[in-house]
Amino acid sequence: MKARTRGPASQLARLLGTGQLAAAAVALAVAGSILLAYQFVSLRRALAADMTVHASIIADNITAPLMFDDREAAAEMLHSFRSAPFLREAVALDLQGQAFATWRREREGAAAHPWLAPVVVVRDVAYQGRPLGRVRLVAETTGIRDGLLRYGALLGLAFVGALLTSALVSRRIRSRMARAERELAYLAYTDPVTDLPNRRASNERLDALLAHTGAEGGKAGVLLIDLDNFKVVNDTAGHDAGDQLLRQVAELLRAEVRDSDLVARIGGDEFIVIAGPLVGADELEHLAQRIIGALQHPIQLDGIEFVATASIGAAVFPDDAVSAPELVSNADAALYEAKDAGRNRLGRFRREMIMAAQRRAQLERDLRRALAERTLEVCYQPQFDCASSRLLGAEALVRWRHPQHGPIGPDEFIPIAEDSGLITELGAWVLERACSDILALGGGADAQLAVAVNVSARQFRDEGFVDLVRDTLARTGLPPARLELELTESVLMDDVERAVDVMHAIRRLGVRMSIDDFGTGYSSLAYLQAFPIDQLKLDRSFVRPLPEGGATLAGAVIALAHSFQLTVVAEGVENAEQLAWLREAGCDVAQGYLLGRPLPLSALEALTGASLQHC
Repeated sequence: MKARTRGPASQLARLLGTGQLAAAAVALAVAGSILLAYQFVSLRRALAADMTVHASIIADNITAPLMFDDREAAAEMLHSFRSAPFLREAVALDLQGQAFATWRREREGAAAHPWLAPVVVVRDVAYQGRPLGRVRLVAETTGIRDGLLRYGALLGLAFVGALLTSALVSRRIRSRMARAERELAYLAYTDPVTDLPNRRASNERLDALLAHTGAEGGKAGVLLIDLDNFKVVNDTAGHDAGDQLLRQVAELLRAEVRDSDLVARIGGDEFIVIAGPLVGADELEHLAQRIIGALQHPIQLDGIEFVATASIGAAVFPDDAVSAPELVSNADAALYEAKDAGRNRLGRFRREMIMAAQRRAQLERDLRRALAERTLEVCYQPQFDCASSRLLGAEALVRWRHPQHGPIGPDEFIPIAEDSGLITELGAWVLERACSDILALGGGADAQLAVAVNVSARQFRDEGFVDLVRDTLARTGLPPARLELELTESVLMDDVERAVDVMHAIRRLGVRMSIDDFGTGYSSLAYLQAFPIDQLKLDRSFVRPLPEGGATLAGAVIALAHSFQLTVVAEGVENAEQLAWLREAGCDVAQGYLLGRPLPLSALEALTGASLQHC
């Protein structure tokens, strides 16, 4: 059957919408009615005014015929107004109201509508104040009717034009609004760099999947993927290369997952895979291993080859969590463990991770409180001259005695301080406390002890670090030569140029600098001559096998340092054989449990022989 052609009304309804079209039609009808009514009143008043003028003329000219009772002359005078198209009847009346003379136009057609009734004008006829009669004129209103019809047609055309114009404008506006809504929806649910769904879209998808999976009694899983060392790509090749890497990783992830799975980018270098339905947890683990394997292949970015390894955390619903936020949180805990274990691996969520995460969160809160209330402690591990066994100084070490959990090791609370951003405040407090404590030691030779303070990477990168050291020395009064700042190789190699500038600025203050844990980080031998340092600290991993093993390597490091006019501090000395070898090899300073454990300030001051008070 042939489709029925849509008329103008249906097309307008499609353009404007039924509701908008009805509202526009009503508004136009009301406006048109008001304009037609105004036009009708205006035309009728204009006709009445013209009739009044004609009646005045007739009254002036019919005076003589009425005075002399000349009906023929009166009729001729009335007949002379036949050329007025609107005049239908003209009657001269005597004083008794009887028709004296009459002219009437023959009417054609049907009777006029009542609201188009003729216009009647009556005018008195008088001569020098003496009434002679009256003139009555009747005017046809067909002209008003015709004028209204023409005006209505013109209004109709104007209204149709306005309606069409409004429809076109409305259509264009709706088109732009629809395009803007599509763009907003794209921005709201899509990552613009990788064209993957974003965090909001992944959250909604995960909620829907868990609701369906829970009702069906099945399983679903989440993989949190974090690229390892992504910052290196941005720093070495630029952010454009970083974006290219993200896009290529997104394509790799899309290729590895199933059609029913969702890949989304939820952060800078973080992706999430929402997998479901699953037969079991092993299926999720196999998917994660495929992803790790796919990311092992080198990726070319502007002629530079990168390997985008990733750490992955996995959690399964409902085995590991019963809600979407809990599932993602548990996968994040597994991801954290994978990174902690060396990266480029899969971490599976285990229930004990919750306890570890809760403990970590509690320790962070308690550490903030302890730092605010200054309840942390600073202990000092003594450092001795290898040749003379004379006490030269001490390394400041922060300790924490938790009111409920007892002593918390620095290997546990220092990473918490670094991750939470408390390390800068903690480092500043330890620096000031150490300077004050060493200055407060009693008289004698030990009054000239130096103190070594470790500097964290975040603290060293802080723009105000040099000012902090200067201000701390000024407040405490400690001579700059008695302060030594220890930096690890990784801190120095993070930004070599800036590190050298900061170290020179610190050296200009008169403060000594040393590299801690030398030999365990980057291969910094090429930079050793550029760093303005005073000494190297030989890591305990070099000291531990002495004297049976490692002598060649340890001796080479000591000789290398001396060739650069640097003193060498051996840490982790735990037996007399190690100390004897170090003396023979020419090591300058030694510290370790053999010589002294970390001590409170009072025990450091009273240090004599082997009488050591453990901290």
